[in-house]
Amino acid sequence: AVLFVALDSTLARLIVVVIAGVSDWADGRLARSTGSVSSTGIWLDPVADKIFIITCVVALTLDVGLPLWVLPLILLRDMGVLLGALWLIALGRRKGSPARPAGKWVTWLQFVALGVILLRPSLALWIAPAVALLGLLALRDYARAVLRRQRREA
Repeated sequence: AVLFVALDSTLARLIVVVIAGVSDWADGRLARSTGSVSSTGIWLDPVADKIFIITCVVALTLDVGLPLWVLPLILLRDMGVLLGALWLIALGRRKGSPARPAGKWVTWLQFVALGVILLRPSLALWIAPAVALLGLLALRDYARAVLRRQRREA
């Protein structure tokens, strides 16, 4: 994320986004295929993804003058997950939900959105609503999974 901000070349930034996206995918696949998934990795990986994506979206908003409404649309799922986690903690239920396929798709679409916005900032007006829509579907999926687990544990 720091490298993305430090660079001012579109191509260099695009390379950073591609490397971040591919390494995120490869790391998760490797951990699952070798059975080396750790509790630290389960929470650290999505936190790292979110820090990277938030940093890049904010930098792009400042650098290319994206409309401010693009920022919350691209980050809608992340804001919802944060609010949901805080709500569960307030209820005394610290257990969250493991990564879900819809959430992984949103992360991938966020990486794609970063690349698209880097190459053609005007397309943010189209890609941001798509990310938000998939984000809402992912939030619905997460909420259902948490509610199902809570019913089983009750």
